[in-house]
This record gives sequence, C-alpha cells and structure tokens, in this order.
Amino acid sequence: MSRRPRAAGTPRAGGGQGAGGGGDEFAHVLQFGTLDEAEATLRRLDALWRESRAAGDTQRARRVLEIAREGRRRAQMIAGNRRVAAEKRAEKEEMRQWFRVWLETPEMFFDWLELRKRAPEFVERFGGERGFEKEEE
Repeated sequence: MSRRPRAAGTPRAGGGQGAGGGGDEFAHVLQFGTLDEAEATLRRLDALWRESRAAGDTQRARRVLEIAREGRRRAQMIAGNRRVAAEKRAEKEEMRQWFRVWLETPEMFFDWLELRKRAPEFVERFGGERGFEKEEE
C-alpha cells in the first residue's frame, strides 16, 4: 500500500496540525490564546465528547480526546519555551494543567475549575477568576 503525500492544511491522523485545524467538524476548536479561550475550548470539547459518547460514536469521542491531548502538548511546549514571555509561559502552564485535569476527570473538571479560579495562588498570579467579582461589604 503506497502513501500519498498529504496536501497542505489537511489533518494528520492522530493529531499534529490537524488537531485544531483542517476541514473537519473540529476545525478551529482548539483555541487557547487566553485563559478565557482555554476555558471556552474545554467547554466545547466537553460538549462534543459527551454528545459523541451519548450517540455511541466512539471514533468521534476518541477524536475529541486526541484534540484535548494536542492542546495539552501545545500548552506544555509553549510553557517550556524560554523565548516566550514569563507571564505567557505561566498562563500556558496553567492551561496545560486544565487540559490534564479534564483528560483525567472530565466529569469533575468544571467544578474543579471553579474552585481553581478562586484559589489564592490563581487570583494572585492571574488576577482572579474571569467575570468573578469580589463582594464588598
């Protein structure tokens, strides 16, 4: 069996460039330039994953997990790049952790995320939960 060259922009099997791009239904789902975008991406991935499992579409559910693993890898790669600003590296490391937790425990992830965004370390490092206002007395 011969292999034909892949056209530019065509998704690769198993992730790679195609994990967030290409012409399939998952094109552009992997967006995480900011923490807010990372959360929105994980919400979309979670919805797709749950929908796929409910429909019994194991291939589609596996594809969603591949995309999430690609997001974790990309975040880790940027977090470890010393040429990237320290603040951006810290955000990417946080995102890597989010992807990891979702991949390990998707059923508990969003409860965990709400707690994480209220943690003193998170508030100090990233300015608090997005959209979360501290009550004043």
